Amino acid sequence: MEQGDINNPTGNAIIFWIIKGNNRILKDAEIIASNFIISPLKINNETLMVNFPPILLKNREKLNNVIEKDNIDLINGGEIFVPDDITDFIDFYKKQIEKYNGMIQEYLLAYKRKKIGKTSVQSLPQLINLAGETMENVRRLVKNKGKKELIEIKIGKLREIQDHLNDEMKGFDMNKIIHYIERQDIEVDSLVDLYKRKFIAIFLEDYERADDLNKKIIKIESGLP
Repeated sequence: MEQGDINNPTGNAIIFWIIKGNNRILKDAEIIASNFIISPLKINNETLMVNFPPILLKNREKLNNVIEKDNIDLINGGEIFVPDDITDFIDFYKKQIEKYNGMIQEYLLAYKRKKIGKTSVQSLPQLINLAGETMENVRRLVKNKGKKELIEIKIGKLREIQDHLNDEMKGFDMNKIIHYIERQDIEVDSLVDLYKRKFIAIFLEDYERADDLNKKIIKIESGLP
């Protein structure tokens, strides 16, 4: 975060990008910025957040003028290249939303951890990565006929990771893959890969892709005894 403390987020943040390219519709703008605000209120224990449409700013000075009077966290998204043939910038921006959603999710999780006093817990991306690595470790041990005790320790670690994932965000059900993971069936290797990709899709809020991956998971799992 360029301004503010990720361990103590305000709940009011602006994410911005430096525009690159020579697109004629953006000739007077150097920056694109979007504001999102997290409400202290909840519905059914779900955090409420408003994400405002992006706006174009002439330069960094204009951005500084916006944030200097308010307690706003500032997130630098880096550079965004806009091709010359783009005529609808909002449509183009929406297609870049995958990375943007990831940054928002990171901020949202930091805000939630602050509220419940869990600043030392690993971030959601770290947990997803750890889940993937641990599943792959178990599969290597199984295929190499590793010690049963070590496999059980790794599976216990997976259960702990699932508990942390469930604390952070819904949708990370690992019960079935944990059930199948120490089998010799080669299909389990495909399941591990699909679960990893599904978790990333959920994190990026690409629910259409997550649903498609889940259908593939169900198809494989239905064929396992």
